[in-house]
Amino acid sequence: MKVEIKKKVWKEAEALPIHIQLLVEEQIKKLKAAKSLSDLDNAVHLKGTNEPYYRLKFNDYRIIMYYDETTNTADIRKLKHRKEAYKKQNLPWR
Repeated sequence: MKVEIKKKVWKEAEALPIHIQLLVEEQIKKLKAAKSLSDLDNAVHLKGTNEPYYRLKFNDYRIIMYYDETTNTADIRKLKHRKEAYKKQNLPWR
């Protein structure tokens, strides 16, 4: 699968502790190795939107991404702690 990562996400990742950064890298590697989102057990469609937004859950952090089935591309939009990930202002479609 092709993975695109926004500049903002890289900055958010750099601010995290090293052990969390390693977990983020691991999740991105798994995402790249997957043939589709159904191969990942921690990828879930987000409620509240009809658009193809998904989240990857690991530890206390969430990766929020937009998935395009036609091109098999995951566009990572947010990387946040679970307490902040679902707040209204942090959701990419609002």
